[in-house]
Amino acid sequence: MDFSRNGQSPTTPRIHVPSDKDIISRTCKMNTPRFLTIIATMLSISSAINADRIVTTRKHLKPIAVQNHDEPTPPTDTITSTDGLIRFCGYEKTLRATKETLFIENLSDSTITALSFSIEYLDTNGRQIHHRSIKQPVEIPSKQTRRIDIKSWDTQKTYYYVKGERPRKSATPYDIRIKTDTLYIRPCTP
Repeated sequence: MDFSRNGQSPTTPRIHVPSDKDIISRTCKMNTPRFLTIIATMLSISSAINADRIVTTRKHLKPIAVQNHDEPTPPTDTITSTDGLIRFCGYEKTLRATKETLFIENLSDSTITALSFSIEYLDTNGRQIHHRSIKQPVEIPSKQTRRIDIKSWDTQKTYYYVKGERPRKSATPYDIRIKTDTLYIRPCTP
């Protein structure tokens, strides 16, 4: 037997050293399907994220007229607490909103640091749909108004506030009643 061919002896195994061209070719062939799968997954995730985006900029907002405190009748969107220390005004919740917006006016001579209140949600016939109590930390100086946002009770996004803008889609209108439970007032310093 002649083992002189290629200079190998019978005990020396044949070794194939791949060239750079072979390595690049094999790497591209193996990673192309994986790369395309990753790109397709990323595109579908980004489109899903953008599909859930909610536009929260409200159009056609109208300012609430300043009320003289001597007037006996408050505006229709204002609910005054029985003790007369605060006033809820400017409630808003549109059909697809994830938050409800309230404006709270401090009529007292002290700074309010937090408040607890109850909201009763009513259908157009006055029947209760939902009721909840909320404790909200908020800094409201004397004779000033602050806006607060609270998480919406309407998790299915099927209701809209009856005094707000009527949606184009079919939805159920509701009204609210707000009652002050507790005011947390900063103590006066002498």
